[in-house]
Amino acid sequence: MKFQRNISNIGLFASAIGGIIGSGWLLGPLYTAQFAGPAAVLSWIIGGLLMMIIALTFAELATMFPVAGSMVRFTHFSHGPFVSFIMAWVSWLAAVIVAPVETMALLQYASNYIPNLFDKEYSNAVLTITGMLIAACIMFSMCLLNMFGIKWVSKTNIGIVIWKLSIPIVTIAILLSMQFNALNFIHFNGFMPLGMHGVLAALPAAGVIFSFIGYSPSIQLAGEAKNPQRAVPVAILGSLSFCIIIYVLLQIAFTGAIVPSSLMNGWSQLHFKGIAGPFAGIMTTIGIVWFVKVLYIDAMISPFGTAFVYTSATARMNYAASQNEYAPKIFLDLNKKGVPVKAIFINFFIGLIFILPFPSWQRMVSFIVSIFVFAYAIGPIALLSLRYQQPDLERPFKVPCANLICLLAFYICNLILFWTGWNTILRMIIIIIIGLIYFGYYAIRNQKIASLRNGIWLFPYVIGLGFISYLGSYGGGLNVIPFGWDFLIIAIFSGICFKFAVNCRIIS
Repeated sequence: MKFQRNISNIGLFASAIGGIIGSGWLLGPLYTAQFAGPAAVLSWIIGGLLMMIIALTFAELATMFPVAGSMVRFTHFSHGPFVSFIMAWVSWLAAVIVAPVETMALLQYASNYIPNLFDKEYSNAVLTITGMLIAACIMFSMCLLNMFGIKWVSKTNIGIVIWKLSIPIVTIAILLSMQFNALNFIHFNGFMPLGMHGVLAALPAAGVIFSFIGYSPSIQLAGEAKNPQRAVPVAILGSLSFCIIIYVLLQIAFTGAIVPSSLMNGWSQLHFKGIAGPFAGIMTTIGIVWFVKVLYIDAMISPFGTAFVYTSATARMNYAASQNEYAPKIFLDLNKKGVPVKAIFINFFIGLIFILPFPSWQRMVSFIVSIFVFAYAIGPIALLSLRYQQPDLERPFKVPCANLICLLAFYICNLILFWTGWNTILRMIIIIIIGLIYFGYYAIRNQKIASLRNGIWLFPYVIGLGFISYLGSYGGGLNVIPFGWDFLIIAIFSGICFKFAVNCRIIS
């Protein structure tokens, strides 16, 4: 049985919106403000625009190869089994972690009225046994709902997205009209109290990039879209454009609504009653109690909706990996409704693991951003490689100035990775090493050793990225490379690696 093309243009667009508007809007404005102060609004603008440039490459690739789990497939065509395997490994793992991340966000808000979910203050929140059991039940319910088939999932997600959009829009309107203090943007050490370093550090660590990478389901579900050549670019670029506006307005409204007494110790120590649910806490503090219950309801629906659509999309990555012969053939099994049931439930059990070592939303976000963006870095490389490799292949959507855009997108990916910090990059490298070990077993068993020559660029790329991060000024780095010079160093490094990677493509 094969996947059926049952997702409408609106359904695919909703899958991208549903992936972007999740826990990010509920928690991101608080953490971004703690990193960057009032300049947090710049973090959302910069983050959105950077992701838009990266997304351009995937808009072309996904319309060229509109198949299930296409993010796994096009790398196979451009650089062969080795590169494709590593990228499939990290992108699948990143997608698997989304459901635990969104469930953590849901439980964080729920902890305001179910106090025994966490055993510490949220800044160091750790789930209790009860919290872990509830998290497992929530994630399991997402799997069960996916059994009804992608057509039902798509239609259900459209309804969820309508709700998910209406609540932040109403929140913006309430805060801007009833509680907006413009002086918050200039008092307490000015507009940028923590400097540009804080603005950029917020991108991976405060949930900005995590929010914007949510367009990924529209890529993975392209194989089930009725008109992918038209729907995919609109879903990717349209959703990002719309959500940039939403997140910027949310950050402005949140910053203006903060009671000045909450800022007496500075933006990095921003604290107020009910901070575990930032917008609900703000509404309670300023006396708009009637809307708090609505926010608590949305705090269940928004993260759940994002995890719900990712549960569908991630299983398609298992399917694609199995088509490439990297994963067991059981992932190709579909039920009568075209659902990869075994893949969904295996992903569920693996997702449970990530509730344990990464017990809070913020801790998990930086890690997931690092491995997602690492997987996204192959997009511009694959696009340009395929331009050289298959110039006559039909491209329903074609990126203008491809050489420049691809190089810029790759550079942006490396900057974002650098901003996650050494501590996060180290964990990412460990994950990649695990993938290399498994590939060694796979390559020997399936006689794929020859494909290593098309991926030899990965070794200096990963080692160099780790070395620069270790010497950098983010997340545990030695601060040997001062802020400012890192942009130049990463630009030179990106240019060399990009040229090397494209030259390592499969020559037709």
